[in-house]
Amino acid sequence: MDKLNAISVFCKVIETQSFTQAANQQNISVAMASKLVSQLEEHLKTRLLQRTTRKIVPTEAGMLYYQRCQAILLDLSEADSSISNMATSLQGNLLISVPRDFGLLYISPNLPKFIELHPNLHVEIEFEDKRVDLFAEGYDLALRIGYMQDSSLVARKISSSSMHFVASPSYLESRGTPLTPDDLEYHQGLLYKSSLNQVHWQSTKANQIQRYKIQSKVVSNNGMALLEMTKAGLGISNSPSFFVKEALASGELVEILSEYKQKPLDIYVVYPNRRHLPAKVRAFIEFLASLGLCENSQIQKTRAN
Repeated sequence: MDKLNAISVFCKVIETQSFTQAANQQNISVAMASKLVSQLEEHLKTRLLQRTTRKIVPTEAGMLYYQRCQAILLDLSEADSSISNMATSLQGNLLISVPRDFGLLYISPNLPKFIELHPNLHVEIEFEDKRVDLFAEGYDLALRIGYMQDSSLVARKISSSSMHFVASPSYLESRGTPLTPDDLEYHQGLLYKSSLNQVHWQSTKANQIQRYKIQSKVVSNNGMALLEMTKAGLGISNSPSFFVKEALASGELVEILSEYKQKPLDIYVVYPNRRHLPAKVRAFIEFLASLGLCENSQIQKTRAN
């Protein structure tokens, strides 16, 4: 016996005083409705209804049972509604991890817009360059920049950024301007070390991939620090446009080797692979995608680390 279904039918019979109407409301046959109530009576070893040809009335035990069960059914209905509302409306907590520098440049200035749109949502955002374990640490989503390894996470590409070799005018004046990638071997490079320990530079010209040799006295995992060191004339850096576009526009930095094109740096939102994506997570993903954070903004799906 499906006890919950039997209780629901029993309550409908009490309320409508009719097996026919109760069966219609439950989308079952009259015979099935009668069978469920009989099974419930057998289970309780108590008669719940007095059946006559004219009407159906509850026994004393039946009325007591109805009153208790009605409260339970109401609680269950409210529980269902609360969960459904949480899944479809923007409320609750949203825990996000974003790369520190990119987050400070692009997420922080735009976050108030998202909060204004969804005032019932509590957002906790961690500015952290290390890759967090979304499952183990309870994050709803994270922003990741660069190469995505295969895993059980889902990634949506929300943007991409071109890469540029840049140096300060003072550095180029004192050390000369590299005209080919081979010339980089005689210059000081300021290298970015990612979480994957990738510090090499490479580009493509005439469909040929070239990897460059370059001297370096500085390796850092902080893009903004490398930007400031580049402006100060310490060396040449290879940076995404979202870091250097303002410095290039102001003349603080100069682009070199622009004819040697590099693979764009892709920006992803990653989140656990779930059957039902929470509305709050979907809303934040779409919000980020709508901002046009960098050039070539688009949304694609892939598998991610």
